[in-house]
Amino acid sequence: MTELVGVVGDRGRLRDTVQYVLQEAREAAQYEPIPVRFLIPVGSGHDGLPRPAAEALATRVETVADAEAPGYPVVTAFAPVSGADADARAASLVDAVPEGVARIVLMPELAEFDPVVVEGALARRAREGVSIERAPVGRRIVRPPLALPRTTGKVLATFGLSLAFYLSLGDPTSAFDVATGVLSAGVVTAVLSRIVFEDDPSVRTLASALRAGLFLPYLLYAVARANVAMAAVVLDPRLPIDPSVVRVPAPAGRIGRALLANSITLTPGTLTVDVVDDELVVHALTRGSSDALEAGRLARAVSFVVGEPTPSADAPPDGASR
Repeated sequence: MTELVGVVGDRGRLRDTVQYVLQEAREAAQYEPIPVRFLIPVGSGHDGLPRPAAEALATRVETVADAEAPGYPVVTAFAPVSGADADARAASLVDAVPEGVARIVLMPELAEFDPVVVEGALARRAREGVSIERAPVGRRIVRPPLALPRTTGKVLATFGLSLAFYLSLGDPTSAFDVATGVLSAGVVTAVLSRIVFEDDPSVRTLASALRAGLFLPYLLYAVARANVAMAAVVLDPRLPIDPSVVRVPAPAGRIGRALLANSITLTPGTLTVDVVDDELVVHALTRGSSDALEAGRLARAVSFVVGEPTPSADAPPDGASR
């Protein structure tokens, strides 16, 4: 075996799948390590990711691999997938698998890339002798958040933001405030610089921060309006509630999903209870709350902040299901 390929996505048992692939590669090695290549589908289809989300996932894979097997030969690569059906997208995935690979391990949650479908694509490409399997990982284990690699850009940005926030609460002309601000910012940077940013800060990050400044008044207005609506429901003797569970399409990236989930929970009358595939599962107390979620205005506002496509772009017209 010249190389072992693992195909991974952004949902499900990522750490367990990476662990399994690395373990299999090390056990199969005899005289020298067997290189491991992790392929990330990019493009159309249920399991394809937008490029920014795929790059963030590649960083997570490399971090897990370095923690599990420091120094082991691991590379990440993107597999452009396209086509009108699962067979065509599986064929494009196979085209990204290097020649000479004898074994492919698929992440269990990659529903679109079924072993039978991928095996058929290999046969059509006349590539025989390739073993295909699902990673036999068990029940998902809840683990602490994974810290990302610390870089100079992340350290400087975290320090600068922390110091600016500290001084905005005090007197920036005071030597004491400046000294304590530098000390506090240093502590915050040492503790949080590996988790504040997914990627190195850039012009895009600054643009997102500026858009967030526009989003905050909109969110405060939505919270205030929902408070008034909930007060009206509580004061109404009929107590006109209509509890329901709504599925809300969410942005692909972790930051966008977290921002939307927390924004929904901050709004009275709605509570994010779970994340399923590309959707948030939300409990809505009234018909007005569920209608507002299905209209998708808050989701589009969050997409504007993170700079990702509107979640409802590929969804049914109503944007959600009840």
